[in-house]
Amino acid sequence: MRLFKRVLSVCLIFVLMLGVTGCGKTNTLSNGKIYYVRTDKAGINAVDYNFESVDTDGAITEALTELAKDIDDIDVINTIPSGVEVKNWELNNKSLDLYLVGDYESLDTYTEILVRAAIVKTLVQIKGVNSVSIFVNDSPLTDSNGEAIGAMSADTFIEDFGQETDSLLHTDLTLYFASADGVSTVPETREVYYSRNVSLEKLVIDQLLKGPETDGLLSAIPTGTKLNSITVSENGVCIVNFDGAIETVVTGVTENVTVYSIVNSLTELDNIKQVQILVNGETPHISNVDIDMSKAISRNEDIINELKLNFDDEQEYLEEDYSEGYTEDEEVPAE
Repeated sequence: MRLFKRVLSVCLIFVLMLGVTGCGKTNTLSNGKIYYVRTDKAGINAVDYNFESVDTDGAITEALTELAKDIDDIDVINTIPSGVEVKNWELNNKSLDLYLVGDYESLDTYTEILVRAAIVKTLVQIKGVNSVSIFVNDSPLTDSNGEAIGAMSADTFIEDFGQETDSLLHTDLTLYFASADGVSTVPETREVYYSRNVSLEKLVIDQLLKGPETDGLLSAIPTGTKLNSITVSENGVCIVNFDGAIETVVTGVTENVTVYSIVNSLTELDNIKQVQILVNGETPHISNVDIDMSKAISRNEDIINELKLNFDDEQEYLEEDYSEGYTEDEEVPAE
């Protein structure tokens, strides 16, 4: 009987020791990975990382800090790009809501997929995190069709992005923005990745609304303008229906330039011959234009400024043009 009691006492002590140990904190992820966007934007790379935090909240904060930090590796860049910050996050029933602020929407479609894939795949490793929902400037993250993406898990992203990238197409667009003086349009060629579910005509307008990437050019479309709808008829007329913001005057840009920024950009597409601009389904009221806005508008080549030489370029051109073939003693013939 004594032996039985002694054995029982030892077992109880062992169980109590296990209970005490179980009440302490355990490392959520001692050997994990941080996913970074590849420098060539061709995918994401996993970098081995040992988490120091021993609880879920700490590990989440630690992971987000690493995702935003510049990494000493020429093959990858920080996943959370400059100009974007983590405002806060909330974890409810193993679902993490991540709130980002900043210029996230300026990311092109392909890069944006890589960024959110790297964020999600990093965070769902942490014990207690099964899915991640991303909010940008307090609004749910949407896809190229404007649909909310919702909660994402590791299964959302196929390894090597087979299905994600297969749904993306690539093209070079010629877009027309306002010149520095606002009286002509200047072409800008832009490389764009986009979803096969997005029409090229919508892609053109979406890119115009983002504004120019070239220094010295101006956006010709009023800030805050939204696209209601866009369709192309069988005879090649593109009907673009904006909200009322399109009627606002852009400071320093003529109204003619605003109209032809849209028309000339869209008529770069092979299937579009003319453009009909509407405001909430009606003829727009845009003042100071010498165009009949009630009808479809044809392309205007005269308003395009192809010459983008600066003063030094012009001076060099003039010196080469007039001085070549003459010695210092010879006179340059007058024009």
